[in-house]
Amino acid sequence: IETTAIDIAENKPSHNYTFRATGSIITFDGWRRLYVDNNDEQTLPQVSEGDALNLKSLEPIQHFTEPPPRYSEATLIKALEEYGIGRPSTYAPTVSTVVDRGYVEREDRRLKPTELAFLVNDLLVEHFPKIVDYQFTAHFEEELDDIAEGTKQMLPVLKEFYEPFKQNLMDKEATLSKKDISEEATDEKCELCGKPMVIKFGRYGKFLACSGFPECKNAKPLAGTPEAEGTDEVCDKCGKPMQIKRGRFGTFLGCTGYPECKNIKSMNKKTGVACPDCGQGEIVEKRSKRGRNFYSCNRYPDCKFALWSKPTGEKCPKCDSLIVFAAKGTVRCSSKDCDYQGEAPTQTD
Repeated sequence: IETTAIDIAENKPSHNYTFRATGSIITFDGWRRLYVDNNDEQTLPQVSEGDALNLKSLEPIQHFTEPPPRYSEATLIKALEEYGIGRPSTYAPTVSTVVDRGYVEREDRRLKPTELAFLVNDLLVEHFPKIVDYQFTAHFEEELDDIAEGTKQMLPVLKEFYEPFKQNLMDKEATLSKKDISEEATDEKCELCGKPMVIKFGRYGKFLACSGFPECKNAKPLAGTPEAEGTDEVCDKCGKPMQIKRGRFGTFLGCTGYPECKNIKSMNKKTGVACPDCGQGEIVEKRSKRGRNFYSCNRYPDCKFALWSKPTGEKCPKCDSLIVFAAKGTVRCSSKDCDYQGEAPTQTD
């Protein structure tokens, strides 16, 4: 069986269309002469270049190119296995590390890369392409296996890797500065001192800062970011406008009068679901220290009700607990003592 493609062209003065069919051609039938598989698989007919074809039917179907889905923890581990990177004992720590260091965030059970991840990735690909090549990592894993099996010696293997890596690292340390990596020039001028503003990367993302730092400490949110958007909120302590800011646990509202006024407010996403424990609060979406989304009562710490899964707002027909969204278009009861499951309604933001 040979995999091939056939281009079918219709050339007329009024139009010129080309269609492509891909599939397989049986070049030698062998055992297939005796065994006929009556399945739905279609093979391409034997054709030669220039053959005239008769059009029997034409079915127009529109397709859109879609990006591949983001990795979940399970699909990321599967990809690591396919590339030969790591070991079963290192898969879970690898995922935890990229989350803890802020390279990815968990969003709807998927791993979403952060701005920090793109910055670090671009830096490593540009200056250390061999080290971040997964084929290099997989090859080194094989050499470690050879060392464990006694077919290779540890020191020569490590020396082969470390000496060129050390030299490359020393070269980069001598030629690269922190500004080369973390700053990007702009055409904007500082309204306080007139010097150019630069885009910097802080622990919570990009922002605009004066290139005259530390003499001029002017800094402001980058246009297009949530922090640059205005709000209708007014500080209930000093009366100044509140501004969206970003911290280690996500976005929040902070007073524009900072540092004189240090008032802050939560920006937890509302679900519209009443808290079943206290009956007074509302379930809101929050983010844990490890970057995982969860749902809890907005009256915390007075009410400590919390869920890991998003509530639907409906109650369980068996035990009256909240129903939450589960995997693969299903819902389940939030109570660990109840086995109720059902089909999920359409989920809206």
